[in-house]
Amino acid sequence: MSATKLKNDIGVLLLDRPMSIGELAGAMGIKEKKAYSLLKGMFTEERVNAFKGEDGVRRYRCTEIEVEAATKRKAKTDKKADK
Repeated sequence: MSATKLKNDIGVLLLDRPMSIGELAGAMGIKEKKAYSLLKGMFTEERVNAFKGEDGVRRYRCTEIEVEAATKRKAKTDKKADK
């Protein structure tokens, strides 16, 4: 699967709630190292930002621009699934 497709999938996953690298890797079925690499790219592209939760774990969430784009991608996917 291409890095662009994986990054888009991460954006859609992060619409629901902020997630850690481990949570993302588990949800996507990829290794944490790959999730880190994808998130690093998304951070550089200003698609995600990071914060430390109350438990001290670093989590990632979509930026406002990515929320709009990911919402459109999710709607398009949902529409295809309904057919």
